[in-house]
Amino acid sequence: MKALQGTKLAPVIEAVRARAVERRRVVPLAELRRRVEAARRAHGSSGARSETEGVTERAASVPITAQDREADAQHVLTPRARFLARFGKDELALICELKRRSPSAGPLLADDGPRPGARYLALAEAYARAGAAALSVLTERDHFDGALDDLASVAHLGVPRLRKDFLLDEYMLLESAAHGAEAVLLIAALLDDAELRDLRQLAKELDLAVLLEVHDEQELERALPIAPDLLGVNARDLRTLVTDLATVERLLPRIPNTTVRVAESGLKTADDLLRVRRAGADAVLVGETLVRSNDPLRTLLDWKAALHG
Repeated sequence: MKALQGTKLAPVIEAVRARAVERRRVVPLAELRRRVEAARRAHGSSGARSETEGVTERAASVPITAQDREADAQHVLTPRARFLARFGKDELALICELKRRSPSAGPLLADDGPRPGARYLALAEAYARAGAAALSVLTERDHFDGALDDLASVAHLGVPRLRKDFLLDEYMLLESAAHGAEAVLLIAALLDDAELRDLRQLAKELDLAVLLEVHDEQELERALPIAPDLLGVNARDLRTLVTDLATVERLLPRIPNTTVRVAESGLKTADDLLRVRRAGADAVLVGETLVRSNDPLRTLLDWKAALHG
């Protein structure tokens, strides 16, 4: 948090912390742990879930590829493995974001209300139809109009879900598991080295994949020993909220090829995606451009065509 003190995001972080305290009063840590364990037992001792079950859920409304079907037929995957199975080195994977507003952009789905509505769910379905590798679900309430229940609202689509929030402690990771997330975002600028190590270890125990986000060389050096499943470079400086894709181009090549490398923010066109792909990105996390699009499905399909062209 020290890195962001006095910045535009400082009030957001304080609001997140205050909301977490409120939720902890309602559901104490021990009770939350019990709920997570109960959910694990309900789905098998390891938390594994058959991918064929996911295919059944998706079949009515969301087309899947032959590659998906092969994986579905052959594997029983835990949540973390299910998330990571969507990422490889052969083509650029798309993590598509669901959010109603942001401090930098203002209202995005302003008339959607505080809970998932028709526009929100239609956007999620468009992402699924376009073959999104994962959904990035904003759950912060006060500044992004998100909610933890948003994770469950899109579960029927069968697309793995990343909980995107300002995660600060054990309680918030347990919440993520309890609400069905397969992955969580950790932000290096928010956490010291010990916190990063502890939360990474807890995520492993909870079978959650970790996307660890950095913005500069110092944060990258801190992140590499943590060995996250995915390592993201955010083009947006969280201190100023200014975006610059040159940051992504500078840092991505320094990430080992054995890690899934993600470019985040500032991606508006197919040319931008090609640009970060050339820099070494295995995946991109895209939000505002898609939320603002009049036809997000067409936008994504056009992008994919350009990437394969």
